[in-house]
Amino acid sequence: MKKETKDSLKELPKTCVAELSDNERLNKDIFRSDFDKLKLFTKMLRTNNLFNKAVIIHK
Repeated sequence: MKKETKDSLKELPKTCVAELSDNERLNKDIFRSDFDKLKLFTKMLRTNNLFNKAVIIHK
């Protein structure tokens, strides 16, 4: 029985979700590499462009 418990604990995901404070988020963004900043910027532009092209149909 104990072996099954240990095996099941090993299968649990190793991720943890935590809220970052505004200062922590800002520090994280400040110290990103230039390439990461460029990727995020282009992703933001694409998202905004798709949002602006969206057509909302109300039925």
